Amino acid sequence: MKGIMKKGTVAKKRFCAVVLFAMLLTDLFSGATMKESATVIVRYNGEETVYETYAKTAGDFTAIEEIAIKDNDKVSFDDDTEIIDGMLLEIDTAKYVTVYDNGESYGAITYAYVVEDVLVDFERPLDDADKVFPKRGTAVYDGMEITVSRAACVYFTNDGVSDSYYTYQRTVGSFLTEVGVSVDSQTIVSPSEDTLITSGMQITVTTVKPASASGSQISFDIDLSNARVITCEATAYTSSEDETWPYSSGITATGVPFQVGVVAVDPDVIPLKSKLYIETEDGSYVYGYCVADDTGGAIKGNKVDLAMNTKEECFDFGRRTVKVYILS
Repeated sequence: MKGIMKKGTVAKKRFCAVVLFAMLLTDLFSGATMKESATVIVRYNGEETVYETYAKTAGDFTAIEEIAIKDNDKVSFDDDTEIIDGMLLEIDTAKYVTVYDNGESYGAITYAYVVEDVLVDFERPLDDADKVFPKRGTAVYDGMEITVSRAACVYFTNDGVSDSYYTYQRTVGSFLTEVGVSVDSQTIVSPSEDTLITSGMQITVTTVKPASASGSQISFDIDLSNARVITCEATAYTSSEDETWPYSSGITATGVPFQVGVVAVDPDVIPLKSKLYIETEDGSYVYGYCVADDTGGAIKGNKVDLAMNTKEECFDFGRRTVKVYILS
C-alpha cells in the first residue's frame, strides 16, 4: 500500500523489494514457515493510515515503507519491536516554532498538531478574543512563526459615560486614538497616555471647561495627567473697591494686575508663579487654568482664594473643597 511519507526513488523501492524477497527465500529454503502478512495502523501526527506488511520488526517496517523518523520525534515503539497483526504505531514529529506574543518572543520544540495547541504547550493559551496568525486550526510545521495579539478588556469612562472594550492596543494613548478620543490641554487622562494597557484597567477621560463667566480664561498647553494634585479649601475675592470685603487693591503680590485667573496661595504650600488648574472635587465647578500670583493674610496652608469679577460671584461660590493641579 502507499506510504504516508514522501515517495522514494524507484531504485530504492526495488532494493527494498529485493531485500524482502531474499528474506522470504531464506525462510523458504531453510524450511521455516513463511510469515503471514500483518495489518499495521500508523498514526502519524494524528492521522491514521493502514498498511499490510510482511516485515518482522517495526524498524524493518518503517524502512520498507520509507517512514522517516528524525531525532526528537516521539514514537511508541523501538526498532526491534515485533510486528503483530492489528498493532498501532504512533509517531509525532518534533517541530521547532517561534512565537511572537504581544512584544515577547520565544521558541521551542512542540509536538502539537495545530497552532492553538502550540500556545497550550507553551502554557500561554489563547483567550476567545485573542488574535493569532496563522489561524488557530492551521497545521503546525517545522520552522513555523506564530504571531499573537492579546485582547485586553478595559473599562473606559469618557466624561461620565462608561463602557467596556476589548482592545489590542499597548498603551492608553493608542487606545484613546482607537476609540476616537482627542487629547488636548482641556483633557484629563487617567492613567497617563504612556501607561501600558492591562486587562481590567480603568481608563478615565474628563474634558474640563469653565463652569461660568467667573472661570479663568487662561489656557496652558500642559498635560494635566502628570500634575501633582492637592486638596484645598477655596474661597473667592474681587478687586472692586466698592464691593464688600474681601477685595483686592488691583495689584497682586507678584506685581501683576488683578484679573480672573489670579489665585492667592500660601507660598509655603504652592510656590508663587506656579501654573495651576482648579476644579471642585465632584467636578460641578471648574475654575480652570490659573496662576498663583497673589497671597492673603487668611490664606495659610491648603487654602486658595480665587479671583472673580463681582461680589455676587464671590458669594455664589462661597467656600468649597477643590482639587488643585500644580502644573509647574
